[in-house]
Amino acid sequence: MKHKLISVALVAILLFMILGSGIGCGTTPPPTNQYTLTMASTAGGSVVPALGAHTYNASQVVNLTATPDNGYRFVNWTATAGTLGSATAATTTFTMPSQNATVTAHFALGTLVENVPDTNQPPTSNSTNFCAPIAMANVLEYWDDVANHANAQNVTAGLIPETVADYLGWFMDTNGVGSPDRVNNPGLPGTHKLDIMPGTVEYVRWDATHNYPASPPPPPAPPRPAGKLGYDWGIIVTCDTNKTATFNLYMNEIDNGRPLVVAFDYWNPEDKAMNYTDPETGETISVFTWGSRIPSSLPPAPPEYWTSGDVGHAITGVGYVKSWDPDGAGPIPSDDWVIVHDNWNTTPENVVIPWANWMCLYLVSP
Repeated sequence: MKHKLISVALVAILLFMILGSGIGCGTTPPPTNQYTLTMASTAGGSVVPALGAHTYNASQVVNLTATPDNGYRFVNWTATAGTLGSATAATTTFTMPSQNATVTAHFALGTLVENVPDTNQPPTSNSTNFCAPIAMANVLEYWDDVANHANAQNVTAGLIPETVADYLGWFMDTNGVGSPDRVNNPGLPGTHKLDIMPGTVEYVRWDATHNYPASPPPPPAPPRPAGKLGYDWGIIVTCDTNKTATFNLYMNEIDNGRPLVVAFDYWNPEDKAMNYTDPETGETISVFTWGSRIPSSLPPAPPEYWTSGDVGHAITGVGYVKSWDPDGAGPIPSDDWVIVHDNWNTTPENVVIPWANWMCLYLVSP
């Protein structure tokens, strides 16, 4: 009887082991629904959750925050999978998919209007003191050939910017040898600040219906280039000396994708040998600061001429960096900076320089 009880007990134990393993009571874990979220970022800011890998359940909602560094701005989020609450809000949500995913925060150095031409002096005529027509030719070429604006088609007649600048120079009476309707005196080098806006307006309107000059020569107007179409553009000029007001006006133009012309009282930029790459556009931005006031340019740049308050140096404004310290608490203090295209071949394409010594802004709206 004793042996029979032992046999029954052994059978019971074996049966329990067999049934137990069959109904999932062993050590094999159940299937999981957790996946890896990898947080990434371009240069110029930080993110929450922190950079690196994190584990979340499928369909779990994750709170995202992007914080730009000083001088940078948040651009957008991108994700390889899953759902973003908003791609353009710095604070948003992300719904985890049923797979691994990477979310990247994109930052940019300030604000930059991309692909604005950077034409250098001299124009096709090989004249000097042509900074204002060259700077404005960049803006006109941008609206016509880059932005392809409906109210700018063929305003430049398909000409290269250097040739457009030649025509603009006549309408602005640059060097005193152009339109008799301008305030510039014959023989005065450069372009008078009051002639840039009306000269541009007349050139833009110039077509078969609106022919010039309005007054008889001398000097005669150049022949209208074939295919030149005319438009009525809004061009506003302000010579306000209030730093905050003018910088806010400048920023508003750039924020709305409108490059503009800025005339400075003088132009003596000092290269600080510091280059930054915009993480969003990939464009190189070179840091310059203001040198001492000078009456004219120095070699190897073309000769320039300044008359304080009337004739300065005009450049094309393409961007800005607000409240930026480029060397991180070094000898260059934090300031508001503008990104410009100078028109001398001695400076790089994108020059960032503190907002100072400006004379007038010329706001162009097709």
